[in-house]
Amino acid sequence: MGVRDLYIKGLAAGLILFSTGTMGLTVAKSFSQRVHNLRQLITFIQILESEIQFARTTLPNVIAMQAPQFSGEMGRFLSNMSSRLREGRGESFGAVWEQGLQTLALNGLPKPTLEDLRSLGDVLGTSDVTEQTKHLKVLLHRLEQALERADGEREKQTRLWQYLGFSTGLLLCLLLL
Repeated sequence: MGVRDLYIKGLAAGLILFSTGTMGLTVAKSFSQRVHNLRQLITFIQILESEIQFARTTLPNVIAMQAPQFSGEMGRFLSNMSSRLREGRGESFGAVWEQGLQTLALNGLPKPTLEDLRSLGDVLGTSDVTEQTKHLKVLLHRLEQALERADGEREKQTRLWQYLGFSTGLLLCLLLL
């Protein structure tokens, strides 16, 4: 067993450790991303409630104004909705909202939260200001509960997945080498 074999084994061990560690960190980051998305969603719903209740701004205008203010998944969600509403294909707001929610669904929002958002899409723009405000307040309460759960889950799961990724790499290195 020469120096070359040791070099190859060391390189293999480093690659294994790097790849499993990266996988663990990626899974851990998804829990943080969920919390971030929920916080941005809560902020948007609060702004939407204010605009509907006090300024009486139309939904397409609110969405168009807020799209540049948000980044990441929430920004894509609002930008997609804004562009579809501007195109004016004759779709209902609920259909555009539903299509936009598919962007958020791919990025780790819990199913109950998505269902609450889907039901909101049916109400927005089809009822009076008082009714819309009631639905937005209920949704905000549910989103805050989902945020608390997601934050608790993030605290537990982030550390677990980080350790699990690197520990798996070490175990594989010991078994293979």
